[in-house]
Amino acid sequence: MNRKSTVQSRYQRKWIYEEIVDRIPPFRWIPRTYDVIAQLLLVETVGVFAFIYFQMPYEAAVFGSLAIIYTVVWSSGCLYIVPWLRRLRDPTNEIEFEVLRDYKSRILLDRRLELIGGIICFGAVMSYLWIDTDYLRYFLGNGFGNPLLIILIIVLAWDISYRLGLSLVTTFFAAIRSISLSQAARKRRGLAYTAYSEVRTLKYLDLINLYWGISAVLLLPLTLRSYFLLLGLAGFLAGIIGLSTLSLLAMETVPWFPPDVESILHNEGFAYVSVCSKKQPHVTPVIFVYDGKYLYFAISVASAKYRIIKKNPKIAVLVDMRDSKFPMKNRAVLLRGKGMILGDLSIMGFFKLFLHGLWLIRVRNMFAKKYPMYMKFYEDQAQELPPAWRNKPFLSRVIVRLEPEKITYWREARPTTLRA
Repeated sequence: MNRKSTVQSRYQRKWIYEEIVDRIPPFRWIPRTYDVIAQLLLVETVGVFAFIYFQMPYEAAVFGSLAIIYTVVWSSGCLYIVPWLRRLRDPTNEIEFEVLRDYKSRILLDRRLELIGGIICFGAVMSYLWIDTDYLRYFLGNGFGNPLLIILIIVLAWDISYRLGLSLVTTFFAAIRSISLSQAARKRRGLAYTAYSEVRTLKYLDLINLYWGISAVLLLPLTLRSYFLLLGLAGFLAGIIGLSTLSLLAMETVPWFPPDVESILHNEGFAYVSVCSKKQPHVTPVIFVYDGKYLYFAISVASAKYRIIKKNPKIAVLVDMRDSKFPMKNRAVLLRGKGMILGDLSIMGFFKLFLHGLWLIRVRNMFAKKYPMYMKFYEDQAQELPPAWRNKPFLSRVIVRLEPEKITYWREARPTTLRA
């Protein structure tokens, strides 16, 4: 077994909750797709039975159901998102590889880190419930003191504590990972980097951590009668939101491409856009800007490119760096992917404008900074240009954003396919 397969096999160890789902009836008997639904039905049935049998106050049924829904919402993220972390491809940059290896080892392999947050939360909650018996007495009513009901309370408290603790631990180490990855990205050389699809996956996992954390607001009604529990939940939410924001901001500074590609996309002034209609290919030169993630270029609403891209968004953009004296020193980058038109006057155009409006302002400023002479020309000669070619956003010109799916890099006439 080679080194890569050995490392990947280590990460197949599952979290405690995943092992419960895989090994304990009735979850092991049903497809993974229905595990979360089965958990909701099973636990809710037990809760309703306890509510009726012990004649508990109606608040116990409502608030207990919210707590159960929280555990189910968390479980849905665990079962369907965490496997993505195991499938993350290793960066080609050695420093970034070490950062992600340490992160995955901590999250996926260290059982102590998986449990420590839950144990701390569980200890704090149980200590409080032991001291403040009035809290449990209010919710349990006639069932207060019944051993069976106490066991159910302990199980539910552990379920919630385990999820809260693990959410906080994973979010904390995600923030450390993002900051370390951002620092490592500044030391890149040549073509060594973390594939941009993996960077997007890590950002998506950060959003899942935020989703896990914010879903804890379902527990808010349970804490309203206790200053201690309310303060603890508020601190948890503040920690999750703060760490997730920090992690996402750090990931925004990680470039999507290796340094050799970045230098061409940032410094070169012209690109060639290729689109394809049913009849024939169509290639035109354009000016463009690159923001570290996407490549943008402007087109006229009267152009063939505009009509073709609306029907077939698959496009290719070639950016090359020419050396007229030494042709073997030429370098080029070919990006192939989907083009998204931003700013067209349509229902979908208005929706995209709502989502990406601030980005359009930033992109326009990038064009003004990179091409001041072009922008000045369009302003000074606007009346002499045909209406379709005037620099009027939305009315005559729109922005196309390219999201790369395939990347090819040429250096000295040798093409290299880079991981997307």
